[in-house]
Amino acid sequence: MTPEEGVRAFHQLSSHRPERFAPGPGQLDWATQPAAFRRYAGARCVELLHRPQEESPGYDEAFAGPIGQPAPLDLASVSQLLYDSLAISAWKEAGGNRWALRVNPSSGNLHPTEAYLLLPAGAVDNAALLAHYSADEHVLEVRAELPTPLAEQLNHALPAGGFLLALASIPWREAWKYGERAYRYCNHDLGHALACLSIAAAIQGWEVRLLRGVAEARLDALIGLDRDGFSEHEFADALLWIGPAQPAEFPLPNNLLKGLAELPLAGTPNRLSRDYRHWPELERVHALCRAPALPAGEWAASQLEAAVDNPGLPLRPILHRRRSAQSMDGRSGIHAELLYAWLRRLMPERSPVPFACTGEPARIDLLLFIHRVQGLEPGLYWLGRSGRDAGGLREDYLWQSVEESGLPLYRLLSGDARGLSAFLSCGQDIASDGCVAFAMLADLDAALAEGAWTYPRLYWEAGQIGQMLYLEAEAAGISGTGIGCYFDPALEELLGGSSDCPVSLYHFTIGCAVWDERLTSLPAYSAPRRLPLQQDRN
Repeated sequence: MTPEEGVRAFHQLSSHRPERFAPGPGQLDWATQPAAFRRYAGARCVELLHRPQEESPGYDEAFAGPIGQPAPLDLASVSQLLYDSLAISAWKEAGGNRWALRVNPSSGNLHPTEAYLLLPAGAVDNAALLAHYSADEHVLEVRAELPTPLAEQLNHALPAGGFLLALASIPWREAWKYGERAYRYCNHDLGHALACLSIAAAIQGWEVRLLRGVAEARLDALIGLDRDGFSEHEFADALLWIGPAQPAEFPLPNNLLKGLAELPLAGTPNRLSRDYRHWPELERVHALCRAPALPAGEWAASQLEAAVDNPGLPLRPILHRRRSAQSMDGRSGIHAELLYAWLRRLMPERSPVPFACTGEPARIDLLLFIHRVQGLEPGLYWLGRSGRDAGGLREDYLWQSVEESGLPLYRLLSGDARGLSAFLSCGQDIASDGCVAFAMLADLDAALAEGAWTYPRLYWEAGQIGQMLYLEAEAAGISGTGIGCYFDPALEELLGGSSDCPVSLYHFTIGCAVWDERLTSLPAYSAPRRLPLQQDRN
């Protein structure tokens, strides 16, 4: 079996069907629920700052590219980047239970994604550092101080004013609840985090770009995940450049990579669960899909003129108040013009932030279930955001262009799609009670023709789209939520059911949320750390 055939087999295995769900735990073992935060006991901590959210650019500015001149690389800018992307956004409390919400969304609020930073000397410390970001205290846990010769190699390899950040995943966090299908959700969350980092970096005048020249399997050693002491597997997924815009990917010398992989490390990783269950197909597909070293590419400039759809609306409060709705009111609607603005934001050429960060071509198109949109007939619609021909679809679709949208938006079928939308999303009413629901679709065969490593990146792109929909909903004063549970073959049958039919990667819905009044909200951090006043004015 080739790697690509293995991926197709996993996709079928991890698909939900009306008659059976993908292999999973069946019921939750609350005694083995993974701890929400990775910590390294004994590691020195660098306390990060909390910049007031009121100090914010306009909401629409960030998606067009870096805002203003690049910020200096220092404690304040690194702190704000992480605060605006991966930090805690609030605590919730009910019935004696307390849990954290974060700026970055996560399937089931389980947060498999971790971040590790390689910072040159003088950025946040006198020494060059390998550090882990811990959101629970908003600190960097120093795993290693680079010796001077290695620090100099890092400094020479990196363009001025930036640093490297690696995103990693702990699959057990999702597999505890979702079993084999958790691989999909880990990569959704990786995409969520990529979008969050890209937007937060733009506020600093920086770009985020994926470094493709280092094989994924080598990244584990680069950030210390190959060492003894981990009770649960953790794997590096992506190495990012964060800093001033660069024209092209730069190489990382082999001696630098080798030196980083051999660093003595401080801190002992905490045990997340008292017991651990292996999911063999998840582990197998993960091994199949790790990207090899890929040719370096040019990094297209991402500076466009910002579209002003939300004049006067500040961005950073939106980032921090994003929430996942648990139910919708089933009554509220929106105007078609608002939907068109959302869809424009999802077009990759109109929003280089975040969609340019991976350097991958757009592969995802959207199927829309229009429920309550004034000025747009209810039914099924297609948004061709990838620029690819829509192959493998039913011949009886209408393909009526929605010309007033100014987008590649087409009406496929007219009629009430609420019951269909709910059924396809595992019978969840939230998919029918909003204004509009989305299914994110891709041509799996076309992606796998480039290699098995493209499979997780389809979910990265879906996660980025999901985060954009979250923010657009918040900006409009309503709410969104991602839906990972849907019947894969049933949706493919709706589309036509042919062998070249697109596959669904992620569902989403937007509407007016109904909030649980029993929940109490508490601040993200009880004692925010601020810059001294005179520095605030600089």
